[in-house]
Amino acid sequence: MTTATSGAGIVDSYAGLVDSITSESESEGEQVVDVALSATGVVLDTIGAAVDPFGAIVGAGVGWLLEHVSFLREPLDALLGNPDEINANTDALKSAALEMKTIAQEHREDLQTIAGWNGEAADAYRNSLTQLAEEFEAMGTTLDGTAAVVGISGMLVITLRGIVFDIITALITELIRYALIAAASAVVTMGGSVAAFLGVAGARAAATAAKISGKISKLISSLGRQAGRIAELGRAMQNLTEGLDRFATAGDLAFGAYQAAKPYDAPAGQGQQR
Repeated sequence: MTTATSGAGIVDSYAGLVDSITSESESEGEQVVDVALSATGVVLDTIGAAVDPFGAIVGAGVGWLLEHVSFLREPLDALLGNPDEINANTDALKSAALEMKTIAQEHREDLQTIAGWNGEAADAYRNSLTQLAEEFEAMGTTLDGTAAVVGISGMLVITLRGIVFDIITALITELIRYALIAAASAVVTMGGSVAAFLGVAGARAAATAAKISGKISKLISSLGRQAGRIAELGRAMQNLTEGLDRFATAGDLAFGAYQAAKPYDAPAGQGQQR
C-alpha cells in the first residue's frame, strides 16, 4: 500500500513504527474502558474533579451511612489525574514535533538553491542534506507518536474516573433513598430497619468496590503497556539523534585536516641563513 511517506526511506520506516505503536495504544480504550479512543486531537476535560458524591449523604441527613461506604472514595481519589498537566505535556511534545518537521522542510528548500551545482561534491552534499531532512522528519513523527501515547494514557485515566464516578454516584443515590426509608421505619421497628439496611448497604458497597478494583487493575496493566510503547519510541528517538553524531565526527576530521595543512610557523631563530 502506498502512503504519504512511501519511498521516503528513513521517514517511511519510522512512520510505520509510529503508526503501529499508535494503533496499539488506541486499542487500549476498548480493553480498559470499553470505549474506542483516538489519538487524533486528544484534549482532556476535567470530569467531576471538583464534585464529591459523598457530600450528598450528609446533605440528605443520613450521615450515619457515610462510614459504611466512605472506603469507595479511595479509588476515586486514585484516579484523580491532572488533565491540565497531561494536556501541557502533549502540547509540548507536539510543538517539538512541529519544530522538527519545520527544520526538515527548510533543509528540503535549501536543496532547491543549489539546483545548478553539479559534480561529486554537489551529489555528496545533496545526499547528506536529504538524509538530514529525513531524520528531522522522522524525529517529528516519533515525537507526534509519543504525544499520542501520552494523551491516550491520560484519556484512559480520566475516562475511567468518569465511569467510576458514575458507578459510585448511582450507588449512593440508591442507598440514600433506602436509608431515608429505613430511618423513617426505625421507630416502629425499634431500629431494626436501620441495622438491616446497613448490612445490605455494606454488602452493596463491597461488591461495587470489587467491580471498581477490577477496572483499575485493567488500567494499571494498560499503563504498563503504554510505558513500554513510550520507551520504544524513546529508543527510536535516541537512534535518530545518535545518527547526528556523524556531523561532530566530520567536524573533528575537518579540524584535524586543517591543523595538518595550515602554514607552519618556524620557531624564532630557525630557518635563517647564516
